[in-house]
Amino acid sequence: MDTSGFDTVARHIPLYRERLLALPGWVKDQAFDIHIASGQPLSLSGKEGALFLGKKGVTRAFQEGIVTTPQQLRELFLAACGHSVFRHEEELRQGYVRLGENLRVGVCGTAVAEGGQVRSLRDITALVYRIPRQVPGCGDRLFLEGVPLERGVLVVGPPSSGKTTFLRDVARSLSLGRFGPSRRVAVVDERGELGGYDLGPNADVLRGYPKAAGLDAAIRTLSPEVAVLDELSQGDLEAVRGAAAAGVVLLASVHGEAEHLSQRPLCRALVESGAFGTAVCLAGRGAPGEVAALVPVDSEGGVGRHEAFGSGAAGGQRAAGGPGRGGAPQAPGPAAA
Repeated sequence: MDTSGFDTVARHIPLYRERLLALPGWVKDQAFDIHIASGQPLSLSGKEGALFLGKKGVTRAFQEGIVTTPQQLRELFLAACGHSVFRHEEELRQGYVRLGENLRVGVCGTAVAEGGQVRSLRDITALVYRIPRQVPGCGDRLFLEGVPLERGVLVVGPPSSGKTTFLRDVARSLSLGRFGPSRRVAVVDERGELGGYDLGPNADVLRGYPKAAGLDAAIRTLSPEVAVLDELSQGDLEAVRGAAAAGVVLLASVHGEAEHLSQRPLCRALVESGAFGTAVCLAGRGAPGEVAALVPVDSEGGVGRHEAFGSGAAGGQRAAGGPGRGGAPQAPGPAAA
């Protein structure tokens, strides 16, 4: 049972710090996030559904939860910003604030827009503190089933399905050389969530870069064998296509479900970019980081069914040993038993 991520986040919530730290381990271990809204009780979303913070611990009855006043929420928001909203202006335009290494709080409020672009937020109504955690070994299936990583991997899943956790675990395995030679990995950590844990001796973390700019900087200056990006958006498409054309192996994630691969415009565009040969579909909120299906894809928009790419260790080695795209390095197959 790992409650360290929960406790770290709780220490950033001064109003409820002591109550949250005093919660039992099973509550902390299953929580995905902490939701605090104006005029509403604090809630914990997790594998057990929604739990509310009451005076005697947690409860399923929201009527028994401790309600946060508008002024209290304002104070929590200022605390999250380090009492300098201006310093977090760029993050707020995107709906979040970085609390520190590997920590992020989502911010809900009224957008102040200009020319179709969000300039700032006002009238803050809710804060959502995401709980960071590791699931060691959750990415091992890619190596054990011989997924051809050198063709690129796109991780697809709904919110709180463990996409960031999965990317981090695979990046660490590549850097450590757990299934073959150590690989040089460049991690573009725009929101400060990927690089907060030890990623091994051969990983470089570009912190705070917009994904397109970070990917360009990594390719030009760091000579990565694999580039890792989290939560791709429409604005990242050209950078992804450019990286694919340059022969860079990409390991990236996008919000979606398995059926969205050919239906959702962004997912389809990523599939057709030529940057990815396999889509990893995650199981969902109930099992963060767990793989539901491995789906072969191609640049013509073809989406296959679940496929076991190898049969045990030997199959994995065969699948990973073929020629890469554009001279890209070969991702390692699993080590022989």
